[in-house]
Amino acid sequence: MSLLFLTLLLYFAAETLYRRFPRPWLNPVLIAGVLVAAFLLLAGVPLSRYQEATGPLVWLLKPAVVALGYAMHREWRAIRENAPRFLLGVAAGAAVSLSLTPLIARALGAPEALQRALAFKSVTSGIAVDLAPLYGADPALTVPLVILTGILGAVLGPPLFRLLRVRRSFARGTALGTASHGIGTARAAEEGSEALAAAGLAMAAAGLITGLLAPFLLPLLGLG
Repeated sequence: MSLLFLTLLLYFAAETLYRRFPRPWLNPVLIAGVLVAAFLLLAGVPLSRYQEATGPLVWLLKPAVVALGYAMHREWRAIRENAPRFLLGVAAGAAVSLSLTPLIARALGAPEALQRALAFKSVTSGIAVDLAPLYGADPALTVPLVILTGILGAVLGPPLFRLLRVRRSFARGTALGTASHGIGTARAAEEGSEALAAAGLAMAAAGLITGLLAPFLLPLLGLG
């Protein structure tokens, strides 16, 4: 069986399960990822072979990101009305993720390599791969942390919103896009078109702001 077909089959199965039982811990990306990892481990399939076989899925990420522009266009009025708060929230989120996460890791005794990788955990993997080597972080370590962050954000975000009584879809989408990039944006789509537009724009803005802040904040942490 083709590894590409198997990946699609497992994802659609996980998606079907989630639609029938919409629980945060049944996030399709999480379930499909665990199933694919288990198969590769049990079947002894090298990761390089899997990456080569699923290359078309990686390519499809590009038009998928471009398609977010349509959602932003549809919700342009909401974006314009919330612009000051949006920019302040995304900037604060990016700065906190870039600086506070490595500091927490350092306080817990994490090695410097992990601290550097964690600095970029909340930007989309395409940006993280380019930024990580500039600051001595290993992309092979950074990307799994990015994916894990996205899954955790998608799973834990909605319950946290309920706990904090965050009801506005624009705010929820902004938080998901800022903290958990593409996977969070996919989760935001379930909140409606306004949340999707906010998440897509937040994902892009957080990546840009992280790139601009990294040369200033990371040296202050001794990670520049």
